[in-house]
Amino acid sequence: MWSDNETADDLIGFKVHSDLILDVVTDSSLLPVVLGVFGDWGGGKSSIMKMLQRDLTLDDVVCLYFNGWMFEGYEDAKTALLSSILVELGKHKRFGPKVRAKVVPLLKRVKLMELMRVGIKNIGVPLIAGAMTEGLGAIPAALAPFLPMIASTLCPTESDKSDEDQKGKSDSTEDENDEKGEINWSDLIKADSGKPDLLEIRKFRKDFDKLLSETDIRSLVILIDDLDRCLPERIIETLEAIKLFAAVSKTAFVIGADPRIVRHAIATRYVNQQLNDPESSRQEESNLVTDYLEKLIQIPYYLPRLSPAEIETYINLLLCQKYLSKEQYATIAGDWSQKRKTNFYASYQYGSIKVALARSKVPENLEERLVWSNAVAPVITEGLKGNPRQVKRMLNAMLLRQRLAKVANIPIRDEVLAKLMVLEYTNPRLFGDLNLWQAIENGFPKKLKILEEAANREQEKLGSGDDALMDWQTASVSNWLRMRPTLSDVDLRDYFWLVRDKTGSTLSGLTLVSPLIRHLFDQLVSDNKGEMILACKEAANLGETERQVLLQLLQQHLERHPDRKEASEALRNLAIDHKIDAAALTLFAAVKNASATHLLPGVAERIKEIANFHPRFKDQGYNLLQELAGKDSTRVGKAAQIALKKG
Repeated sequence: MWSDNETADDLIGFKVHSDLILDVVTDSSLLPVVLGVFGDWGGGKSSIMKMLQRDLTLDDVVCLYFNGWMFEGYEDAKTALLSSILVELGKHKRFGPKVRAKVVPLLKRVKLMELMRVGIKNIGVPLIAGAMTEGLGAIPAALAPFLPMIASTLCPTESDKSDEDQKGKSDSTEDENDEKGEINWSDLIKADSGKPDLLEIRKFRKDFDKLLSETDIRSLVILIDDLDRCLPERIIETLEAIKLFAAVSKTAFVIGADPRIVRHAIATRYVNQQLNDPESSRQEESNLVTDYLEKLIQIPYYLPRLSPAEIETYINLLLCQKYLSKEQYATIAGDWSQKRKTNFYASYQYGSIKVALARSKVPENLEERLVWSNAVAPVITEGLKGNPRQVKRMLNAMLLRQRLAKVANIPIRDEVLAKLMVLEYTNPRLFGDLNLWQAIENGFPKKLKILEEAANREQEKLGSGDDALMDWQTASVSNWLRMRPTLSDVDLRDYFWLVRDKTGSTLSGLTLVSPLIRHLFDQLVSDNKGEMILACKEAANLGETERQVLLQLLQQHLERHPDRKEASEALRNLAIDHKIDAAALTLFAAVKNASATHLLPGVAERIKEIANFHPRFKDQGYNLLQELAGKDSTRVGKAAQIALKKG
């Protein structure tokens, strides 16, 4: 088994990207700069961040690493990030002692920003502004609970100062704390007698710029990772914090994220604009999002998806890592690194590994798997879109199933198992259909044979009139059907026996849902109509594989919570407003599986709307209404009867 965590060990050839980014963020002539490392979820962004963190240990460079999730629990992610940057800079082994005296007033100002945000939330902007211009006496009784905090931050008392003196905050004590890595920032803030000018943001930027200019720091590099795992509100707050530093010399921000999630967060922030004038605001929203990103991120850097050769190399290196000693693996890693410099396109295969090990014999279990990886790499690459995280998770699941087959004495072909698991990952609903077909026909489903033959003739339509085959005629599924090996002549019973724990289970059992899909799903089932409309529009732009995952989540939600309307309403909107056929089929399947006793009456009307809107679904929709109408003791049954009478 392999760990699913990000790593600085480069097994996918991404160090070339890391080195390029490192070159940019340490080039004084290009600073300040905000660089976005963009790519799909699981595409290697975090590994690049770890490589940068490891390699940016230069004498005149300060590198600070932050995970976006660190700020998810804070009420104000903006001030949390600002404080963290200042604190980490003040703690830096080399530069910390030089800048600490200037860090403290800036920290004090950020602390006050946070307190003011609390004040604004509780008593309003005008009163706070009055307090800042006329003094603390202008703050009314409503601010009383916050008065001690603000007063102590603005004006430390004499007793505070004497307390600090008694604590002996001498240079020698600070040096001692530096060695221990312990700095009491609260005490340092209290000891500072200055009064920060909160309302002058430019002053904050200017003072921070001055702080850096008075040191021999060549570049302050701040890595923000996993931003796309945060809620939209936190994403915006973090970006707003970055904007404060964006014009400060010597600074470089590197943001790792799925750009679709960042765009979605910006759009969500301005969702009310879209609702006021849906037609005119659509283009306005697009321009707003684009302008926002382009102004903040000067250099967008998009990571490529891995090719079949790179996937095969990745699998082979993972296998070597697992089955060789540390010394042997170090030899292999070094040999691959050298070969990659001369040929970017060739996969690193068994022959090269055998030569690199020289006198050491390739272990038998490793040899078998290296031969296997050559056969399955194209299947895995096509099905998982060259995504290294999904590849690793699939390998872990496949390894378990291979062990199960061995223990149960079941002969299986690895390439067949790999192809089936690709469908399981990318389209769980069709995987479930295939399981039913093979179970009924003793492992050799006739429908699969029809589908494979049609796909290989590249026919767009089967012309069979079988509604069950409609979902199998999409481009991505046709590509899967054409993958080698063909399955229609394979007895599938043993393979589905190996996955019998998953065929009736949930999608999340094997597939890790991407943050983008989670964001969209949460908004689709929320009670915020504006967010649901926006999420439907975003869902319409998803790729087919991601859309299937989202639809599967909505189906699960409706089946588990039939007494809630959000999922059925979202599926209806996707099917009609955005003409997503798969959404209609998903709604029908979920209604069939859900408890009719708890289904809401409105479901019947939504089924009728879809049946009347989509001619191809008319028979299916009305057949389902007839089925529901037979359950006349339920609310949805009575609603179905009414819907049928109206026609």
